[in-house]
Formats: sequence, structure tokens, C-alpha cells
Amino acid sequence: MAERTGGTGVWRGPQALAAVAVLVVGLVWRSALTQGSFFNQDDYYLTSRAYTAHLTWRFLFSPVAGHVQPAQQLSYWAVAHAIPFNWPAIAFLLIAAQAIAALVMWHLLTRLLPDRWARVPLLAVLVWSPLTLATSLWWSAAMGLWPVVLCTLVAVLLLVRAHQGAGRRWANLLGCVLAVIVGLLWHERAVIIAPLLMGVAIVLSEAVGWRRVPDAIRSGWQLWLGLAALLAGYLVLHTSITSVGGKGTNLTGYLGISWNFVAENVVPGLASGPWSGHVDGGAVVPDVWMVVAALLGTALLAAALVRGGGSRARWALIVLTGYVLADLVLLLSGRAGYGSIIGQDPRYSADIVPVAVLCIALALGDVRADLLASRARPWATQRRLAVGGVLGAYLVGSMLGTAVLLPQFQNKLDRVYVTNLRAALAADPQQVLLDEPVPAEILLPLLGKEAMLSQVFRPLPGHPLFDAPSPELRQVDANGHLHEPVLSYPTQMRPGPVTSCGYAVTGRPTTIRLEQPVTGRAVVRVGYFTDTEVDIAVSASGWKSEFHANPGPNVVWLVVPDLGGPLSQLVLTTTASSSATVCIPSLEAGWPFQ
Repeated sequence: MAERTGGTGVWRGPQALAAVAVLVVGLVWRSALTQGSFFNQDDYYLTSRAYTAHLTWRFLFSPVAGHVQPAQQLSYWAVAHAIPFNWPAIAFLLIAAQAIAALVMWHLLTRLLPDRWARVPLLAVLVWSPLTLATSLWWSAAMGLWPVVLCTLVAVLLLVRAHQGAGRRWANLLGCVLAVIVGLLWHERAVIIAPLLMGVAIVLSEAVGWRRVPDAIRSGWQLWLGLAALLAGYLVLHTSITSVGGKGTNLTGYLGISWNFVAENVVPGLASGPWSGHVDGGAVVPDVWMVVAALLGTALLAAALVRGGGSRARWALIVLTGYVLADLVLLLSGRAGYGSIIGQDPRYSADIVPVAVLCIALALGDVRADLLASRARPWATQRRLAVGGVLGAYLVGSMLGTAVLLPQFQNKLDRVYVTNLRAALAADPQQVLLDEPVPAEILLPLLGKEAMLSQVFRPLPGHPLFDAPSPELRQVDANGHLHEPVLSYPTQMRPGPVTSCGYAVTGRPTTIRLEQPVTGRAVVRVGYFTDTEVDIAVSASGWKSEFHANPGPNVVWLVVPDLGGPLSQLVLTTTASSSATVCIPSLEAGWPFQ
């Protein structure tokens, strides 16, 4: 039997059908966009980091760029060991999280606005808004958004149920606390859930004016006491684990970030924008006319809500404003050092979308029911046409906004690079990769050794080898294709003493000198021939390695690390007790051409 709230079924009637249509359009659309995206930046770093770690409490609670996120750490560890770099699986999980959040939101809207068509376009804002697009196409960004959004919506739904007398009150309130705990395990941003719950309780209070505040505190004192103790313990734990924060800035810098965050990020994003503008790195910069239009439209909507909804609408808008300011404070305290451009990054404002939907629904709670109810017959058709018009306009705006954002956020270069690399390794698993930094589009070189091929792609199935002696040493180009290393400014070995052989390597050490020394990390190409399989040891200034020589004319590549001084000679010797001889007619060393 379908759940009924306020005389209407959650999944019955024309409004439910319209909601299903909104969900299907949004999820099919987002699924196509997400499947066309790929991993990017932190995804690689966190995956490789998790792959090399043991599943311990220390790993789960180790800070990452100032964040303490044990649930995310556990997810990265599970993915790295079970389905590393499997984007279709990750994309499915991302879409599933969004779908569940949308379903919870529909249940919440049904409780707040039973039997009203207004809940359909409000659901569309959550499902279609371009403001959440960037954090839906990027795995690590989505991990910090959608689980927290889901916990927020579940907590608010349980609080509303408790207020409406649905189910056991103690169970609903306990569920609120558990939802906050799960949210905190995912991301610190979940600390805002508790103040949001207090704001919702104040809006739902039947008291008049400021008496709403003590009334809300008094009616749910057990919940507030539990949440206060939880947050106090969490903050103590968090500060004891990490003290990493963003660099400060001056007042002008704070004001610039604040303007960009509110006027150029939050407001246009909620209005389905930016319909025009450009993307600078991770920052979305809308055109001036778009900002003006969005601010004007927001002001008109707020005025209409206050006029139609009265005191409850005013309190709902206060709660929304407080949430936006709380998000802004978190941004200023942790990322202000990046400059005003950080205020235009949608990753830090995407969580405002569901809260804006919630607060508008709360504001509409006191709007005259005969204007919004679906059963007021004389205007039923007109209302449905109006809702359809709003949905169509918002969908068109979202399509325009998505078109602006998509080229930058879909990570197609990452997909090409990794796809080509995996295909080449699958075609010939014996290939050994020359260890070099990955392109900056994959992972920024600021991470040093963490941005090396051997670190980023260590979790790949088959466990590719790096820098090992091999006749099939391959260099990875900017598109992920493999080719033999090309040496820049190579130096040759000095002519060998043995005619038609060069240098004869036997059980006694043979020194091969280079015509010019090579400084730093070097790649050496050794040409040899022999009639017997034998292992050959190679050394130079404390560095040692070994390769297997096969009968016939062959080539082997060696990667010599930075020895702290010039590489001027190599010493070779056979490791077997046999009398085998290996001729070295050619040898050259140099740096790999980038």
C-alpha cells in the first residue's frame, strides 16, 4: 500500500507521475553525462594511496588535505583493491546515490507540501540543477557531496516525521543523530546538518515570532543535547588529528570570495545557470548579464514567498541564508588562500541545492492551499500547464548551463589517456614502462613522487612493471600511447677492444666507458649478441641491476637512477659459472625525450 501523507499518496496520482518523469529525465541525462566522464586528479592520488595502504584505523582516520573522512577512505580502499579504474562501476554508484537522494527528497516534499503541484518543479531543481554537475562527473568531488546530501535529507525527513507524529518519536530523533554520524564519517561539511535541523524545527514551530526559537529548543531538547555532544566530540577528535587549514587573506580578499560565491556561484546555479559564461580551471565565471538576471529573479522570488507565506516563509528564508553563510564560512576558513576565484568553484556550493529546495518548500507551507492544491477544480488545468511551463523553462535553462560546464568537467582527456594505456598493456603485458610524471591533466606535478606513473597506475590489473631492465621498455606519450624511448643528446660507448664484438662480457668484470658522462637519471640502450642464455649483472657507482641475455642479436634497455654524480661507465659481468661470452657491439645513454 502506498504511503499517504496529508491525504495524498507519495507515488499515486498525476503529481507522482510528473515526479517520475522528472526523475527519469534527470537520471537518464546524468547517467549519459557521467558515463562519458572519467577519473581526474584526486581520484588517481587517493586510489593509489589506498592501494598501498593496509586497512587500519590509522589509514581510515589519516587526514587528506586537511579532511578527516574515514568512510571515504574505506570506499577508496575497497575500489582500489576490487575495481581499480573501473569508471562504469563508479558512474553507476554516483547515479545511484543521486537517485536515492532524489527519492528521499520527494518523500520529504510530499510531507511538507501534500497534494501540491509545487513539489514537482522543486524536485526538478534538485535533479536537474547544473550546480551539482561538476560534483557528479568527478568521483572524489561526488564522494564529498552526495552521501552528505543523502544524510541531510534523511535527517530532515525524520525530523519532519517526528513533528507530524508519524511513527515513534524517539526512533525518528535517534535516526536524525545516526544520519549526522554517517554524514560526519563522509565529510566535515556534515557539521552543518545539526544547525539546519534546528532551523527546520524553528520554521515548523507553531509559536509566534521569536518565540519559535525557545519552542523548538524545548520541544526537541533530547535531540539538540545529543547533537551538541556529538559535535563537541567530533570537533575535539578532528582538531587532534589535523590542523591543516587554508592560508588567510585580507578583508578585500574575503569580500571578493564572498561576492563570487553568492552572486556568481550560488544564485546563478540555483537558477539553472550559468546560461552563458566560461570555465576557468574549476571556477565557473558567468557573464555579467546572467548574474544580474539571476539576482533579480531571486529577489522577486523571495519577495513573492514572503508576501504569500508570511512569517513561516520569512523564517525559511532566514534558514536558507544562514546555511549559505555557513558554507561560505567553511570556504573562507579552509580555502581563502586560493584567492577570489575559489568562490566560483561549484564544488563548494553544490550542497546548497537540496537545502534551497527544502527551504522553499517550507516557505510554501503557509501559502494558501487553494492556489497550489491539485484538487481545486476550476484552475486544475491551468495549474498543470503552469507547472509544465516552469518545468520546461528550468529544463531548457539547465541544458544551457550544462552545455557551458560540460566541456571542462567531463574529463575526456583522462579517459583517452588511460584507455590507450590500458589497451597497450593488455596487447602486450610483457612491456615495461619508463617511470615518468603523468600529464598535468591527469594529476598535477605538485604531488611529486605521487604523480609518477608507477604510483598512479600501480593498482592497474596485471601490475605493470616500471624501470625494470627489458627489451620492451616503453615510454608513455601525452595520449597514453606506448613507444620506444627516444633519447635526447645520447652519448655512445667508447669503441670496444674486440673486433666484430665490441666488448666481450664474461665471468670477469668488463668496464664499458661512455664518450661523455651523463648526469641525473639516464636511460641506457644496450645492443648485444650471444649463443647462450645467461644472466648479466650491471653496476655503476653503487647502483646494481641484472638482465637476462637471450641467444641471437638483441637489445635491452636499462634505467639508471640519479647516482648523485655523472654516469661515465658501466661494469658488466655474467653471473653464471659457464664460459659464456656476451658481445656488446653498441651502447648509448641519454635522457628520455619528453
